[in-house]
Amino acid sequence: MANLFERAQAEHKYNRFVKGVQDVVGLVEILSGPGPFTMFVPTDQAFDRLSANQQADLLDDLGKLAKVMRYHVVPGLYTADDMLDHIFLKTLEGPRLKVWADIYETPLGEKEIDTYRDALNYIARDTVTTAVRESIKINGAHVLEADVRADNGIIHVIDKVLIPPFTLPPPNPFK
Repeated sequence: MANLFERAQAEHKYNRFVKGVQDVVGLVEILSGPGPFTMFVPTDQAFDRLSANQQADLLDDLGKLAKVMRYHVVPGLYTADDMLDHIFLKTLEGPRLKVWADIYETPLGEKEIDTYRDALNYIARDTVTTAVRESIKINGAHVLEADVRADNGIIHVIDKVLIPPFTLPPPNPFK
């Protein structure tokens, strides 16, 4: 297996996040170290959803970029199931991330499964567990893929770039 940084880099779906981590002095070394860490990795599409002025502000100021990248990393190993028992997770940057699950926002899909055992119990347990995991949000970002294992921690893929308070200007609604 690989460490957190190598695992994110190998996926080739989080190129902008990986580039941001590489641009922050010492962060690759931290994410390659012993850990454990939990890393929330936004997709490239999540970066595209930032406004043009927010993207420019991040790229022009390495201090702000460092704050944003460290805000995606939490010391300790938190699986999706573990996050259901936490309300806040303290990041490497310092501020905490808010964790919540809202089962009412998650549609329960229907899927046929051959279990050859107690099918009703299996399907009920599996449907509820999957629905609860899919309803986890981190500061409003949906967890798209949970519990991607690495040697020194775990990755959760999210659909939004997490921005620490007072780091970037809000998007201009008039542009």
